[in-house]
Formats: sequence, structure tokens, C-alpha cells
Amino acid sequence: MASVALASAWWLGACTPAAPEAPAAPAAVVAPPAPAANSLDAAWPAPDKVERDGPDAALAVQVGDIDNFGFGFPEGFDPFTGKSTPVHPFPFTPSAQDAAGTDRIMVVSGHRQATGDGYTADTARPDNAPRPLRVAFPLDGIALERAALQLFVDDFQARVWGARYRVRLNGTELPMLETMLNALDQTGPIGKLVTVELLPEQLPLLRDGKVELSIDDPEHDAADGHAIDFMRVLVNPKPWRHVGIVRGVAVDQASGAPLAGVLVSAGNTRQATTSDDGSFVLEGVPAGLAVVVGSHPDYEGDTEAADLVAGEAVEVRLELVPTGKTRDSLAAQLDKQGKVDLYGIYFDTDKDRLKDESGPVLEQVQALLEARPGLRLVVAGHTDAEGADAHNLDLSNRRAAAVVAWLVARGIAADRLQSEGHGEGRPVAGNDSAAGRALNRRVELREAAASADG
Repeated sequence: MASVALASAWWLGACTPAAPEAPAAPAAVVAPPAPAANSLDAAWPAPDKVERDGPDAALAVQVGDIDNFGFGFPEGFDPFTGKSTPVHPFPFTPSAQDAAGTDRIMVVSGHRQATGDGYTADTARPDNAPRPLRVAFPLDGIALERAALQLFVDDFQARVWGARYRVRLNGTELPMLETMLNALDQTGPIGKLVTVELLPEQLPLLRDGKVELSIDDPEHDAADGHAIDFMRVLVNPKPWRHVGIVRGVAVDQASGAPLAGVLVSAGNTRQATTSDDGSFVLEGVPAGLAVVVGSHPDYEGDTEAADLVAGEAVEVRLELVPTGKTRDSLAAQLDKQGKVDLYGIYFDTDKDRLKDESGPVLEQVQALLEARPGLRLVVAGHTDAEGADAHNLDLSNRRAAAVVAWLVARGIAADRLQSEGHGEGRPVAGNDSAAGRALNRRVELREAAASADG
């Protein structure tokens, strides 16, 4: 395990250090080659750095310069080891060389009048408008087996200012990264590294060698300014070099009783299922801001973040609230999260026929719609990855339509409901465990106005 004093050579050349230091060895970084005809779309930006078969991945693509938002790191500081950066000034202005969406303060597009953090108060439109991170890169014949994103983020405070970030990769929702960013309460301002691994079903999003990562809240008047120093796309990542251990326990928030069978994940990089005493251990978690998510079909998920320094261990406590299945509890979840995952709707095996046991939950959805005459909902069906892709997509479409038909038959206007199926394409957990597959089999409700990617 590298010590903090030894910086990773491949990014060091992009830093603006606080004190002079020897330049990185040029062989460690490979400049992007001129693309062959038709291999890349000229309208997409090229990476700032590309490294092939380096210590971190078969292909590591960097967007933005790694320079602590232009203020530089102390000599020898390595942001990949998880140690906190020095507090930097603000506001800051990107240079002409900075990649779009990096080294700048951005305020969610939904912001109108609300008061909030200093980043919002000290910047103005259009300079602080959110910008996506975009890059095109040649895969050069690399078989895409795994992929991860690393972001060095600053001052995300959704929990404080009421933002609800939506994260899209090439137009498709990334639920895990969305959950992680919405759990952050960063102050300082101090940058932190966040790592998320894509699930296998999400890998096709990268197969054309393009990434557009959009992070925004267009719907809420929240004054949450934030910034991103850099992004790395790691294709076929190698074992993480800077890692620590996350230990913890999952409990019922009301009773304090330990919860078994909770799926615990650190950005999809490591996962475990809690034992009978509610405990779990995640070893080999990438250093940085470890955002730990606990999920169970009968509970609302909980998320806790902890600073994880390489070679060290942290402890977290996940407190899960039982999933409400009343009109009011569904409304509260919808208001808080913009969507509700329903696990109390059952179908005959491999069919779209609703079972009688689904009645109590469906009746509460009906009551919610009756209590809120202006509410319009998207009803989305999701499956696990068992079975053929085309079959799962068709099944999820038919199941979502069956839920809509049930509600319409009971007096809900058809124009207030929209059904759609996503098959196995939008997992919220890995399909390599029974707990993950159970979470992926769901009917999702979300406000129709929030549907921008379906």
C-alpha cells in the first residue's frame, strides 16, 4: 500500500502544487492518440489524460486537472489515499484550459430565490449554471468487463439545503451515485474522493466510448452550490491500491433491534449482507469518502458517509425505517425522494397477473391519487437479471401496465398515469446475490414531471 507521501505518478503532472516538486515521470502518462477516422465523435471533448494498463485499470480516462480546484495540493499530497485536503478559498473561477463542469462553482438549475450556502451567495447566473462532464475516448479493442467512476467533489450539501440531485450517465439514471451524492454533507470547503462501480447491466452505457455525466436538481428551489475537481473513468479496474475497512451494524430505527438480511454497499465496490446480529464488514473499500448504503425490501434505505483513510477502519450505524404502506407514508416518501419503490405488489411467476396480496398496497396508491387530484405518476416496472433481456423488458412493461389498469378500473383518470418497463436495465443493486435480486424486482412510482430520461 503506497504511503501518503508517494503520489500517483499518472495524475501528479496535472496538479498545481503549493510548493515546487519534481515533475512526474513522462512514461507514466500516455497522451491520447489522434483518433482514427470515425473512431471518435469530434463534437465530444477528448480526455485530459489517458493511461493504458496502468496500476489502476486497463484504461484510466481523466476529465479535468487534478489540482484541488486550482488551489493546488501540499507537496506530496495524494487525494486517492483519503486524507482531507486543506481548506481552500472560494469562490473560484476556472481557467480556459479546465474541462467543462470542473473547477467551477455550480448551483442546481432549480434554484430561484432560496437562501443557502456561500457558494450560491457568491456566484450568479449564468456562470454558476450546472454543466455536465463529457468525454470521448477510444476503447481500442478493450473488452468492457467492469467500470468505475471516481469524482473529487466539494460542498455537496443536499441534506442541509433540500436539494435532491438527479444523476444521469448518458441520459440513464445512476441510482447508486444519486443516493451517494444526496447523502453528503460537505463543508469546509474541502474536496473528497467518491468512488462508484457500475453494475454489469449499466456497462452498455459505455460501449461507444463516450461519457456524459449530468448532476443537477432542476425541480427544487435549493441553494446548494457544489464543485467537481476531476472525474476518472476506470475501465476494467484493477484491485484498489488505497483501501480501508468499513464495519457497522444495521438496526430498526424505532426499536433499535438488529436487522438481518440488509444489503450493504459501498458504492457497489464492496457489498455484504448483514448477519443475524445486524453486523457487517466491508473489506477493501476504496479510500476517500466511503458512502455506505443499506437496503432492504421492507425498509426505507439509509445512507451514511465516513472519511476512510487508506489502511484504516471506520464504523457506521445504519438506522432503517420500516417502509410505510399507507397513503400518508407513500406521500412522504414521494415528497422526500421524488419516487417510491414498492415491494408489496406481487405477480404470478413470470406473468403480469396481479396477485390478491397486492390489494392493500394498491389501495393506498389509489388513496394517494385521490387525495392529490393534481398528482400524475409514472408507474415503472423493473425485474432482476434472471432470464433473457428481451423477455424481462416485455414482462416489466406488461406488469407496469397491469398496475395502471388496476388503478384506472377504480376511477383514477388514465391521463394521470403512465406505464413503462425497464426490465433489468436499471438495477438498484447487484444481481449476484438473492438480496440484490429482491431489491431489483420492484414497481417504482415517481412524479410524472420528474421523468426526463425515459
